[in-house]
Amino acid sequence: MEKENIKLRSLKDDFKDYKLLEKWYQEEEVYLSFEQRKLSYEEIVDKYSKRTLENSEIPVFMIKYDDIPIGIIQYKLIDDENKKLYNLDIDNCYEIDIFIGEISLHNKGIGKIVINLISEYLFKEKNANLLVMCPLKENIKAIKCYEGCDFKIIREFETNDTIGNIRKYELMIKEKL
Repeated sequence: MEKENIKLRSLKDDFKDYKLLEKWYQEEEVYLSFEQRKLSYEEIVDKYSKRTLENSEIPVFMIKYDDIPIGIIQYKLIDDENKKLYNLDIDNCYEIDIFIGEISLHNKGIGKIVINLISEYLFKEKNANLLVMCPLKENIKAIKCYEGCDFKIIREFETNDTIGNIRKYELMIKEKL
């Protein structure tokens, strides 16, 4: 998938991709809004190596800007447990997560282009009925970006973050046109 000078390619099960993820996970602005903590190289390999497999439930794509890797975007089919959490009663819903790891490229409109690319792919190729994004309530930059991609806030909810703290999230959806 590509548009303008932005390309998406599958994350590779290799040292180079994992080292980039490790670098980005050291950036406070990245890990506080995505994983809530820094991840070691070993934790990154453990988490992402499964996602590089051909039939992974959570495909991950490296975002390349001018052929330079700058972040990742991933998606997953929403399971019954999360449908209950999100209070959704629609089949074939996908959740999207993204981060731009290169801080110098934040606020440049790249995230918006990438989200629109993956949204188009999910609606067309996966026949998605609804797309979901769940940023932390305090992540105003992400919320504004997602709103710029036609995601609408439908409600706030609380759940445990990746380290067990209860946090507030915004449930944002984008419906198939």
